[in-house]
This record gives sequence, C-alpha cells and structure tokens, in this order.
Amino acid sequence: MDQLITLYHECCATYHVEPNETVVGEIEKASHGDHQTKTFNLSSLSIPEAQYTVLGKIFSRDFLFTSIHLNDCNLSNEALQAFLHGLVTNTTCKTLELKGNRIHGAGTEALAQVLRRNQTLQNLRLEWNQIGAMDSPAFSSFCDAISMNKSLIELDLRNNDISHVGGSELAAVLKRNVTLRILDLRWNNIGPVGGRALLAVCQSNSTLNEIQLTGNNVPDDIMQNINNALAKNTEKRQVHFGHSKNMAVIARQLQNVHTEKDRQITSVLQRVSIQEQAMLKANKSLADKVKKLQDALTDHKLAFNAVSAKNALLEADITVATQQYNDAQHDIKKLKIEKDQLLHQTQRDYQQEKDGLFNIQEKLQRDLNESLETQRRLSEKVHDLERKNETLQTTVHELREAITINDRDHHLKIASLDDENQRLKLKHKEDLKDHELMSMRESQRLKESYETREQNLKEQVTKLENFRTALEREVNSLKSTISTQKLNYEENFQQEKLRLKNEEEKKQHELQDRISSLITTREDLESRYGQQLLCNREFQQKINFQLVEIETLKRQIESVQTSNLSKDTEILESREKLKTDFEKRLRLIQKDIDINTELKDRIKQLENDLKDQRFNDRNTIRELETRLADIQTKLNQREQEVSRLKHDEERRLHFLRTAMLDYIGRGTKAN
Repeated sequence: MDQLITLYHECCATYHVEPNETVVGEIEKASHGDHQTKTFNLSSLSIPEAQYTVLGKIFSRDFLFTSIHLNDCNLSNEALQAFLHGLVTNTTCKTLELKGNRIHGAGTEALAQVLRRNQTLQNLRLEWNQIGAMDSPAFSSFCDAISMNKSLIELDLRNNDISHVGGSELAAVLKRNVTLRILDLRWNNIGPVGGRALLAVCQSNSTLNEIQLTGNNVPDDIMQNINNALAKNTEKRQVHFGHSKNMAVIARQLQNVHTEKDRQITSVLQRVSIQEQAMLKANKSLADKVKKLQDALTDHKLAFNAVSAKNALLEADITVATQQYNDAQHDIKKLKIEKDQLLHQTQRDYQQEKDGLFNIQEKLQRDLNESLETQRRLSEKVHDLERKNETLQTTVHELREAITINDRDHHLKIASLDDENQRLKLKHKEDLKDHELMSMRESQRLKESYETREQNLKEQVTKLENFRTALEREVNSLKSTISTQKLNYEENFQQEKLRLKNEEEKKQHELQDRISSLITTREDLESRYGQQLLCNREFQQKINFQLVEIETLKRQIESVQTSNLSKDTEILESREKLKTDFEKRLRLIQKDIDINTELKDRIKQLENDLKDQRFNDRNTIRELETRLADIQTKLNQREQEVSRLKHDEERRLHFLRTAMLDYIGRGTKAN
C-alpha cells in the first residue's frame, strides 16, 4: 500500500499535479480494510481533471482495487479517456461504475477500447449516460467491442438514449457474445423493432439469462416471448451445466477407474514378478535343503537305531529303578510307622512336661501367696511400730515440760530414732520389692522355658512333617517322571518306528547293505545290557543289605536318584538333540512348502482379483455408457422440444407478419 501511495506521488510530480487528499484518503482506506474486495470510490466528488490522468497511470499498474466507483462525477471526455486509458492494461478491477457522467462520443470510444483489450472486467454499470445518442458510430464501436469481449458478465445501459437502431445493433453483436448473462436496457427507446431483434438473439444465444426492457415501448407479447426464451435458455443452460457436470464427474470417475486399474495392474505385475523371483530362489534353496536333508536323514537313521537300542537298555534300567522304588516305598512305610511312634512319644513327653510346668506354677503361686502373707505381717508390724511411735511422741510431748533442760539431747535422740525408724521402713520396703522382683523373674523364667520347650517341640514336629512331605514329594516326582518318560519314549518310539517303516519301504535296497553292521551293534548292545543287568542286581543286593537305618536309606535313595537323573539327562539330551535337529529341518521344509503354497495362493488370488476388477470395470463402463446414453437421449429430447418450440415461434412470427402485412395492405387500400 505504501508503494501505491509513493507511486501516486511520483505520478503527481511527473504530471505537475498537486496530490489530492481525497484520493490519498481512499488509498489509505483500502490499506486499513480487512476484506478481500477493495473498492476505490470517488462517487459524487469533484476533483481536478488532471487527477484522472494520474489515476489512469496508477490503475494501469494496480494490483489492489477490485472495484472502482466514479458515479455522478461529471467527467469530461478528456478526463474519462485519460482514466480509461489506464484501465486497458489493468488485471485486477472486476467492477466499474460510471453512472451519471454524460458519456458520449469519445468517451464511448474509450469504453470500447477498454472492452476490446481488458479481459478482467465482469460488471460494467453505465446508467444515466448518453452512449446511444443519435446512433453515433461510437455506439457501433462499443457494440463491436462487446462482441469481442470474453469476460463481461453484467452490463447496465439504463437511460442511455438507445433507439431501435442501437437495439438492433446491440442484438446483432450479442449473437457472437458467449459470456454476457445480464443486460439492463430499461428506460431507453428500443421499440418493437429492437424488441424483435432482441427476441431473435434470445432464441439463438443460450448464454443470456436476463434482459430487462421496462420503459422501452416493447409490446407485451414480445416481452413475454423474450422472457420465455430467457427461461428456456436458463433451463437449457442448467441442463447443459448439469450435463457438463455429470460428464466431468463421469470423466473423473473413468479416469480414476483407469488410473486405479493401471496402478493395480502394475502393482500386481510387480508383485507377481517379485513373487516369481522369490519362488525361483525359494525353489532353488528348497531343492538344496531337500538334498541336504536327505543326506542328513540317511546319516541320522543309523544314529536313531543306536538310540533305539539305548532306549531298550534304558527300559531295562527303568524296570530296575521301579523295583528300587518299590523297596524305597516299603522303607518309607516303615519310616511312617516309626514316625507315628515317635510322635506319640513326643506327645506323651509334651504332656508330662506340661503337667510338671503346671505343678511348678502352682508351687510358685503358693510361694507368692506365702510372700504376700509375710508382707502383710511385716506391714502390720510397721503399723504397730507407727502406733508405738505415736505413743512415744505423746509421752515425749507430755514429758517435754519436765525435761526442758535436756530438750536438745532428747531432740537429738528423737531425730536419731526417727532416722533409724525411716531406715528400717525403707529397708523393709526394699526387701519386699526384691522379693517381689525375684518371684516375678522366677515366674517369667519358668514361662519362657515353657514356651521355648513348646516351640522346640513344635519345630521338631514341623521338621518331621516337612521331612515326610519331602519324601512323599520326591517319591511322587520319581514316579511321575518315570511314567512320563516311559510314555514319551513309547510314543516317540512308535512315531519314529512308523516313519522309519515308511521310509524303509522306499529305501529298502539301501538298508540291506547296513544290516550286518546293525547286527553287530545289536550284539554289542545286548552284551552291555547283560552287564548292566548284573550291575543292577549287585546294586540291589547292596541296597537290601544297607537298609538298616534311615540315614543310610536316605543316602541310597539319593544315589539312586542321582544315577537315574544322570541317565535321564543323557537320554533326554540325546533325544532332545535329535528331536530339535529333526524339528528344525522339518520346520525349514514346512516353511518352504508353506511359502510356496502361500505364493501360489496369492498368485491365484491376484488373478481372481484381476478378473473381478476387470469384470467390475466392465460393469462400471457399461453403467457409465448407459448413463451417457440416457443423458444423450434426454438432451436429444430437450433439443427436439426446443426445435419444436422454435418452429412454433417461427410459425407464430410468420403468422403475425402475414397478419400485419394484410392489415397494412387493407389500410392502404382503404386510404
């Protein structure tokens, strides 16, 4: 905005014109406004004509004002030409109001120049001027400029002295104009001839929506026909607009469908190519892995046979362990019986201890009662001594008058006697307190010893219970582990046996070469099995000899458990190792197979999706084609209706013309 003000001052300096405060105020008013529509308004103001030359230069480079109002300013042709010369190159102003400025001749030519070259102006208001006065050639130039303009939408020509000739010229140029929608020609002198010309324009020009002809001496039927034609134009325009809108929507939908289809096809092709490459790689890697797995399976078959032999040996060991478990169960029953006896013995001892503690408590209670009795006796002696002291004091008081001379000596003796008495009292009280403390301590000690004894007995009972539960838990765990291991071994053995049987049927000719080696390994394993049986028998004999005490039995059970655990761990490690190897390889094979199946399923799914997409696209295209055909038929029907109405209007006009000619001919004949 500061740039516009500086430009104004520079132009004023160039043309030697003093800056006008009104113009500066309008420019500053636009700078403070928040609206997007900026208006430069000098209506009904009289400013020097030289200012319009400056304003023309400013508006030739203005990018701010969208509306200019110069109504009732009494502009001369020179000022108007200077101002409009700047608007020729303006690209911002959309509304120009020049009402009541007596525009004619050169001013009309200047307006024609603006309309020829300015393709931004949309609204032009020229009421109360003299543009059409005397049908000057300037008005013809103005009409020719309207036919060339591609931006003007609304034109106001009220009270401009336009005659029927000007109306005909205006109607002739409106046939070539395709943008003007509203034309205001009120209070001119167009007459019936101009009205008929405008009616013909309304029938051929489908862009016009509104023509106002009030005060032009146009017959009512022509006015009605013009209004009907304009209504049809608006209806046709709405239909055309709806058709173009639908066509645009359909075109966008078709474009979106085609782009989406192309995108989906390209993405599907890319995914298919990627999946084919992945399938080739996966097939190659799968073939290599299958070869490796076949080699590994042949290698592990021998190992599995050895493991099955070991499994048989371990089953024998398990039978021995079950025998040991039964013996241990028998010993545990013996321990239970001994534990019950020990528990009864401890309960009897506990009852005896409890009775003794009750006796001790009764004895202590008796001692406490005796001590309380002695305390009572001592307190009675103290009371007697106090009474004696009181009697002595009375005697002393009675003899005080007689022994006034030896009063001091008596006082000393009495004081010493009082001190001795107090000392005896304190000593007696301290003895009583010590005796009470001793009795309380003794009773507390007896209670604590009773509680500790009871706590110890409870702890012994809980220890025995824990020991019993631990033994039962260990036996149950041994039993469960042995049973689960046996079941697992049997299941695994059956599964492997079935799988190997199927493989042996396929590869029997390869296994016949290895039977001799297997027989030798079997003999070795049987010999080892016999040695293990002998060792187990010797071990059983040792266990039977050592079942004398609980501690020895416990050690033997622990040794058996450790040996079983070591064997179980060895078996589990070997079995888990083989199982993990087989599972890993089977997982890899299954993974590759699943990948291949997934790829095949995805390819099939993509092919089905493509087929469905093509079917849907065809259906949508068919639907769009049917819609287009329906719209086209509707348009054809509307065009036929319009042509029919046009034909009817032409017939009506022809009938009116013939009637008028007949009427005129009869009138001339009568004259």
